[in-house]
Amino acid sequence: MNITITQQAKDKLNEIPDDKMIQLSFDRGSCDIVNTLYEIKVINKRETETYEKVITTEKLDFIVDDDFEDTYDNELTIDYANNFFVFKNKNQTFNNRIGIRYV
Repeated sequence: MNITITQQAKDKLNEIPDDKMIQLSFDRGSCDIVNTLYEIKVINKRETETYEKVITTEKLDFIVDDDFEDTYDNELTIDYANNFFVFKNKNQTFNNRIGIRYV
């Protein structure tokens, strides 16, 4: 998967301590494919579950569901604007109000 992280998003994500990782999980109860990810969870580093994998980009570890790449057509840009993360690819903006939560 090709994940691009803008400088604004990198600056914000680099605030996360080294002993943590970023989890991107879908809200399976949502019926709106565009807005199925509402928050970035910051969790303690751990092993993946059988339905998860780790994608590393820009020296950041993202733990994602197995079908994460398909949902975003194997291309995702993570931006940061107006105090929220923005998920988009070349075709559309998926969600422009993604928050971050430390678990």
